[in-house]
Amino acid sequence: MNKAIVFVMCIIAIIFAIFLGIQVFKIQNEKDNIEYNVQLSEAIEDECTEEWKELNSENVLNLQVSTQENVTLSPNCSFTFQTHYLGCGHTSKKYINIPQQLVNKTKEELQELYQDYKITKFTANDVILEKETEGECGEHYVLRDVDGKVVIYVIKNDKEEEYERTEISTDYLTETDKIAMKNGLKVFGKEELNQAIEDFE
Repeated sequence: MNKAIVFVMCIIAIIFAIFLGIQVFKIQNEKDNIEYNVQLSEAIEDECTEEWKELNSENVLNLQVSTQENVTLSPNCSFTFQTHYLGCGHTSKKYINIPQQLVNKTKEELQELYQDYKITKFTANDVILEKETEGECGEHYVLRDVDGKVVIYVIKNDKEEEYERTEISTDYLTETDKIAMKNGLKVFGKEELNQAIEDFE
């Protein structure tokens, strides 16, 4: 009786060990398959992704070139002319609305018309043209007290030329402004000049 029980127990243990071995083998096999599939998937994805990126970047570049070639100026376009003066280092800016004859022009056509300028920005609604030139910008001013009135001089070739004789009396200016006027109050640009005049009026 005891031998039979031991025999049955041994058989059950052997079956259990075989079953357990099969399960461990299956789990290990599935794990290996998953890792292999992931690696394969990543390899395929890497190759496809690289090809897609290359194709996409080529398409984007072609589209950008094509788009830039096809851009023409709209009737609402604004122009900015920038001139950099080497003599004084200042840059003057002039803003205009598009002349009617330039509507629907391409960048190449515009460059033909403005050969002295370099086009640094070109969109349907906004154009910037730049150039460098010798000399000074002609927007350096000096305000002085002459016979009790504010007189504006413009500096040209390091010399002061009378630009405008105002009716603003220097009697009502602050002491600081009076001293500045005697020494010559320097301003740059029309905006600064107009602001200074407004402050004195």
